[in-house]
Amino acid sequence: LHNPDRTGYTSEAVWEGMRALRDAGLCRRLGIAPGPDNGFVLDLISCLERFGELIDWAMLILNPFEPWPVEHALPAVASHDVKVITRVVDHGGVFWDDVRPGHAFPPADHRTFRPPGWVEAANEKLDRLRPIAERHYLTPLQLACAWNLAHEAVACVAPTLLQEPGESARPVEDKRAELAGVVADTPLSPEEVEEIRRVGDNRGSVPLKGASRQYMGVERADQWQMTPELERVAERWGVDPDRDLYCPA
Repeated sequence: LHNPDRTGYTSEAVWEGMRALRDAGLCRRLGIAPGPDNGFVLDLISCLERFGELIDWAMLILNPFEPWPVEHALPAVASHDVKVITRVVDHGGVFWDDVRPGHAFPPADHRTFRPPGWVEAANEKLDRLRPIAERHYLTPLQLACAWNLAHEAVACVAPTLLQEPGESARPVEDKRAELAGVVADTPLSPEEVEEIRRVGDNRGSVPLKGASRQYMGVERADQWQMTPELERVAERWGVDPDRDLYCPA
């Protein structure tokens, strides 16, 4: 279920329909992929509480420079025995090490919707992480994958394989070979995982989609107001909507 709205997270009819697809042999596994932007933390947890026995996979945005807000959903995901596929592991290409300051994105590239200066800020953070990568003989992309895989719920990493424009761009085949060098068992220590988290801290950096105390408008396809039920979900899982799911105006 890709980019669900509030109905997709809450409707028994939707999830019984998903069950019917699996029972009919049209698929082997069922999953949910919140998006396209980040957020949906309480909506996802609530969906798992209601329909978790049907859900095998969740595809979530997670990388060392975007640990927030998905980190607040991971304990609930693991508790419901749902495996996580992480996307955007490369942070818009920065961890492939070929999106550097001054990079020219082609027209209509989805990364142009990121805030101004994000490439420069991410590269500054990446330079601070290079010693950790070198210590383990990892490329930046492999370091990002290792960091994701250090989280209990994460079973799969799926960075974007994209050949950037220009004659000097790295071939996709080269990137694919680099990804193939990722090992399932992360070499990072808990201390290194936490250090990377501190460097990449993005808390409050972008408005979150889904349910929010900050959103007071009419319900939209990707944004809606909090409900008493979701307030109880937050309390059960130790998520403070004002502290953990807050973006300054």
